[in-house]
Amino acid sequence: MRFKLLMITMVVLMGAVHCAQAQKIKLDKVTKDELELKVYAEDSTAAAIYLDKVRETYFDYKTSSGFLIINEFKERIKILSKEGLDYATTKILSYKNDSDKERVDDIKGVTYNLVDGKIEEIELKKDGIFENERSEHWDETSITMPAVQVGSIVEWSYTTISPFYKIDDLILQEDLPIVEYYAKIRTPGMFTFRRLKKGYFDITPKESIADGGVNFENAYGQSNYASYKELVAEYTQNDVPALKEEVFLINPDNYRRSIVYELISTEFTEGNKKEYATTWEEVAKTIFKQREFGGQMSPSLSLKKVASRMVADHKTQAEKIEAALRYVKSKIKWNGNYGKYTDDGIDEALKRGSGDVAEINLLLTVLLRECGVQANPVLIGTKQHGIPSFPTLEGYNYVIVGVRDGLKTILLDATDKFSAPNILPTRVYNWYGRMVNKEGVSQEIDLYETISPQKDRYVMADLNEDGSINGVLKQRYKSLEAFELRHKVDEESLETYTQERAVNLGVDEVTNLKLEGIEELSAPITESLEFKINQGVDQVPGQIYLNPLLFFTMGDNPFKSDVRISPVEFNYPFFHNTNVTLKLPEGYEVQQLPEPIKIALPGELGSFVYSITHMGQTLQVMTKFNLTGTFVPYDYYQSLKEFFNRRVAKETEKVILQKSI
Repeated sequence: MRFKLLMITMVVLMGAVHCAQAQKIKLDKVTKDELELKVYAEDSTAAAIYLDKVRETYFDYKTSSGFLIINEFKERIKILSKEGLDYATTKILSYKNDSDKERVDDIKGVTYNLVDGKIEEIELKKDGIFENERSEHWDETSITMPAVQVGSIVEWSYTTISPFYKIDDLILQEDLPIVEYYAKIRTPGMFTFRRLKKGYFDITPKESIADGGVNFENAYGQSNYASYKELVAEYTQNDVPALKEEVFLINPDNYRRSIVYELISTEFTEGNKKEYATTWEEVAKTIFKQREFGGQMSPSLSLKKVASRMVADHKTQAEKIEAALRYVKSKIKWNGNYGKYTDDGIDEALKRGSGDVAEINLLLTVLLRECGVQANPVLIGTKQHGIPSFPTLEGYNYVIVGVRDGLKTILLDATDKFSAPNILPTRVYNWYGRMVNKEGVSQEIDLYETISPQKDRYVMADLNEDGSINGVLKQRYKSLEAFELRHKVDEESLETYTQERAVNLGVDEVTNLKLEGIEELSAPITESLEFKINQGVDQVPGQIYLNPLLFFTMGDNPFKSDVRISPVEFNYPFFHNTNVTLKLPEGYEVQQLPEPIKIALPGELGSFVYSITHMGQTLQVMTKFNLTGTFVPYDYYQSLKEFFNRRVAKETEKVILQKSI
């Protein structure tokens, strides 16, 4: 819904009254009952709770700077335990660019304690307020409340003033429960916003139309008044649960209850409409035009010489890609900084020998192009960066390289020494990326399309009459499974890794461990070892109870919650294949075998197969677990939990052996 400017009335005023100003937020007085509260009934584990979280957002106008967005915040938190004392400090981030910045103003605070049955108030002083520069584009204001103890109630209020036409997201869910949430957002009719909901919850704002207006000075220094209609939206929620960590949830912030305001257009005078809403294609084109991105695509003379030597030494595209990837890895080490833009540029990073993500991978892009390879940067948002709700420049925080290879794309990332074509650090696998060519034209890229992580496990073992088991394990790791193993082995000695394997497998002894193919980054890794289990079965007179999958049994369902309000996320799709061949002791025969089973997740997200056979004194068991999707919607949770319940039940079933002689 949008509302146009209704009228502008010119009035000469003596004062500087801003009619857009809001009433100051007021909360009820703190009570003794609140100070005596020990446990929050809705969540007995909560270390602290928001008693109130209130916000009002409105627009003001300054002749010198134009429209400003004003946010007034007031929050009250009850400290319930020692762990909750950390919540007596809050941090406020303020954005800035080369020409303007946001401000934090009018900071106030008070700590309430109950002393000898009376409510004591300790006001926040200046020494509890700290300001520092967090990065090139962000300042941080920190508030630390005084005299806080378990049982205290802390309360702070502050105002932020922003010259940027961006309404900060309404955060309706925190890491603490919220007893009462209220927000009022007032938007003038000349601004049109789209509202988007993040997270899994229902809310309908109370809406109304109100009169608004601002004062401004004309070119002659006269004060003028502009009146307009504004849309008022009020959001209320009570007893909002805390956002908690869940198993298989990569970034909970992606699903935090929030309302996002996206600016669509402005129309300050009739017919003068400016569009702001954009597409991912336009976002990519805007990024490409920046000096710190597309401006880095011109190779230096020295880089041209490097490319010339590579072309002379390597004839095929695959060889050139491998050579360029090795060169960039050897010349620039990643400094740990993310970002789609370069800090100092690729030439400076090359001289320095270290650089951020953009400097490293844009250098790789330029080098490949000079080698005649059709390479382009691919913009992505990492797993921890989150999933943007709509096209925005902030949606991307990382850049990799894409090379067209027929109908497919080869993806590269030179920030990790163990990366290879189509084998990238797991942080980058987050839905889709966008490849941008020289003209700024972009194309969506499925980041999972080119990977096929797989783990094949083979066990040949002997079960002895005394219950001990000895055998050989061979495992083959492919794609990202091999990538992760290379990292693990690189961080420790082979001796330490061998000891850890014994612990992880739950065996008493591991010997003759070997890893083959670990140096060839694109190749699978084959691991082989010998193992011994001193007591691998349950025994009663005349019978043996055996788990035929040995140490590859899934003994516990990771999904224990009865209810889940967030989706389930896996790092990447994979296929795990397990084959165990067991030679049984002489004089024993199979009395009972588990039944085979084949089950599937809804939406063709995955499947599990279990089969077991025996012939003479040999037992063979096989499982196949195939995960084809990485995102399981929350409304599939009960099906997912049941899937794993059935898998665990099947894998923990015993084979019963009866002594025959």
